[in-house]
Amino acid sequence: MLEFLNNFYVATIIKSAIIIAVLLTAFAYMTLIERRVVAKLQGRLGPNRAGPFGFLQPLADALKMAFKEQIVPTQARKLIYLIAPVISVVIALSAFAVVPFGAVDPKNPNSPWGPVIADINVGLLWILSISSLAVYGIVLGGWSSGNRYSLLGSLRSAAQMVSYETSLGLALAGALMWTSTLSLVGIVHYQTQNFWLIVVQPLGFFLYLIAGTAEVNRAPFDLPEAEQELTAGYLTEYSGLRWSLYQMAEYINMITVSAVVTTLYLGGWTFFGLERIPFLGFVFFVIKVAIFLFLFIWLRATLPRIRYDRLMRLGWQVLLPLSALNAVIAAVCVTLESQFNLPWMWVVNLVVSLLIIAIVFFVLRQKSIIEKTRFVEKAAQGAADLPASVRLVKFEATTTNGTTEAAAEEAKAAQA
Repeated sequence: MLEFLNNFYVATIIKSAIIIAVLLTAFAYMTLIERRVVAKLQGRLGPNRAGPFGFLQPLADALKMAFKEQIVPTQARKLIYLIAPVISVVIALSAFAVVPFGAVDPKNPNSPWGPVIADINVGLLWILSISSLAVYGIVLGGWSSGNRYSLLGSLRSAAQMVSYETSLGLALAGALMWTSTLSLVGIVHYQTQNFWLIVVQPLGFFLYLIAGTAEVNRAPFDLPEAEQELTAGYLTEYSGLRWSLYQMAEYINMITVSAVVTTLYLGGWTFFGLERIPFLGFVFFVIKVAIFLFLFIWLRATLPRIRYDRLMRLGWQVLLPLSALNAVIAAVCVTLESQFNLPWMWVVNLVVSLLIIAIVFFVLRQKSIIEKTRFVEKAAQGAADLPASVRLVKFEATTTNGTTEAAAEEAKAAQA
């Protein structure tokens, strides 16, 4: 009676619907978790009135957005203006189609109900190509709004994507060389048989994290929606449910980046053999993804938004050369291992990567001290060495006739 459930297409449709429902629910509660975590880090309470511990706050926000007035600017290109947020959400959901979140049942390896929607042999290439399309929703939304601030925000997003997409792809090249596959399931199996790729590719891991954070427009790389400069950037003319669609795409992209970095560098659902226990592999996968999501929130609560020229300089002058260097080092190590049968070349890759990370950290730290961009406390004098961009201005109270109190006292002393 239920034989139709074993049909490949039926199983794919049902799994897709389940994944979409899970991602939308995760988006709703990620907003609550972020607000509570940021409040905790800043010494506040955060939303805690709607339901126990604020658990119903996402539902209240959804109802508010549903009944909020949907404003369409008179100068907007209406069709594109309405479609742009939908494009962002569809692309964000599509990127998750090839991410595996559990092991295939060895007793029934050909079952259509495996823990991945589509295990294709170019899964990582699919994610890179789909994620690069996410900028279209932002650019079209900013351009079609008929607002100069929105247009500038969308142009910033396009420039930012170009700057960091190249570094992101090159950062993954080292992992691909070691595993010799583009399939995410194959990459996890390689790590099960050998070692987690974060061990051999720590430099690629950090570069992917930084570039991924920039690609999803999260702080400190949220220049396309800088409130101080662009009001709200490409979101300026959006309200209600259309505004929430852009927020939905951002949070789903966060989940996708966290899932991809978990799959590529932390063994996916594996955890030293314990994933053989039923359902425990899925639990390990969720925990690893949650760690990176917390990292995204922590960065937003800790680091200020960086200046736009420094954002571009970081992408082109720091991340891109390091990503290319990481790819070259991985290529040399993999070639020597395969040609001369040197099984310890992964140790060389690890040591060189850690050495490069240490050198970059030391150089950036020294440069920030020289340029006075770090806040250094002077305990002896009780003063502080402020950055060069900060100037302290001393204001003096004035009297009724417009002179300062110090000048009035000097005048009295002269008269005496």
